[in-house]
Amino acid sequence: MKILLLGSGGREHALALKLRASSAAVELVSAPGSDALAELGACAKLDLEKPAEVAQWCAAHRPDLVVAGPEVPLVAGVADAVRALGIPVFGHDAATAHLEGSKAFAKAFMQRHGIPTAASHTISDLAAGEALIRGWAHGYPIVLKADGLAAGKGVVLAQTQTEALETFRAFMAGQFGDASRTVVFEAPLVGMELSLHVLVDVDAGHAAYALLPACQDHKRIFDDDRGPNTGGMGAFGPLPFLSPEDIERMRTDLVEPTVKGLQKDGLVARGVLFLGVMWTAKGPELLEYNVRFGDPETQVLMQLLDEDLASLLLEVAEGRFVARPLKLKPHTAIAVVLAAEDYPEGARKGVPIHVGEPAVTLIHAGTRKQDGQWLTNGGRVMNLATSAPDLTAARAAIEAALPQVHWPGMQVRRDIGLKALRHAQAGKTIQDAW
Repeated sequence: MKILLLGSGGREHALALKLRASSAAVELVSAPGSDALAELGACAKLDLEKPAEVAQWCAAHRPDLVVAGPEVPLVAGVADAVRALGIPVFGHDAATAHLEGSKAFAKAFMQRHGIPTAASHTISDLAAGEALIRGWAHGYPIVLKADGLAAGKGVVLAQTQTEALETFRAFMAGQFGDASRTVVFEAPLVGMELSLHVLVDVDAGHAAYALLPACQDHKRIFDDDRGPNTGGMGAFGPLPFLSPEDIERMRTDLVEPTVKGLQKDGLVARGVLFLGVMWTAKGPELLEYNVRFGDPETQVLMQLLDEDLASLLLEVAEGRFVARPLKLKPHTAIAVVLAAEDYPEGARKGVPIHVGEPAVTLIHAGTRKQDGQWLTNGGRVMNLATSAPDLTAARAAIEAALPQVHWPGMQVRRDIGLKALRHAQAGKTIQDAW
């Protein structure tokens, strides 16, 4: 099977490793790819924001399947352009990708279909937004979200009225270009946050989906959730205290109305939906939709999934997926991010990396190779990922592997999954205070 994989980061490297492990031979091409992905197949230097350019390559090379990693090409309409050629795409059409491409569109979708979510207001006028902040009645922090894609930086939890006004004015002044000239204001949700991925194959006459194990990401740069937010410093899954009844509640409260809403609105979905969930005192509430696999959650999920990934994604892409429980290893998986010096404010690039022989999966996220030497080339540089019978064993395996990969200034959190482990060991559930 010839597969074109769109993307270049850690998520894509994890997907590529799993695709190459498929039972049938896989010829992998990554676009734009990376030096690490080049070791698994060819790379094509395509601009993923230009659907016509990607479609032209596909018309010439006829891949059997296109797999979209990041959200940007989906929002741009790459899947639409490639599907028009009769080539299957694991990734949503632009209309469905609007669920991530526009926070306002997503909130309206949730409200229209009765999906539990935070109270919100969508504002595109400076005076109206300032008046809303001054009369805010939902408590602090005020959550301000730039409507469009802002590279993961368009969400601010303003702790005071002054901070909210400053943030809103900066958004409206074009801090993220047109993406922040419409702003969604949300009431704060308090509880435990988790990531739920769902494979979805939905059109007017067909609706099939399958839940992947719930994961938990760790956003802060330092242990004990201190320091600035990052793109994610590590994740694990499944959560050891999440019961079958909890999973069923997320399915009935969040996933089922989402799938039915897609059908009712005439949206075609062939890919994955990533539901950001906050489990509050009232139960699971939806923070946001992403229309692609998360990072670093993908690295965890690929450790747990006991399926032929190429065949599975092709079933979804061709609209012939039949709802069923996915085959999973009876394990807990963990992924720990190794980050560059100065991340997340910046990233020191070009630093030589010592790579030994870790007894876990090594995933490249932001590296390049020069004269046989791996160098740092991004904020989140590498991931170490593995699975084990339980979270304690998985954490121990990563800890044992950490000395095998290092460079000057490397940042790593040593507490990925630790808070959840202690929560479970204390006999607490998802309903208990986090």
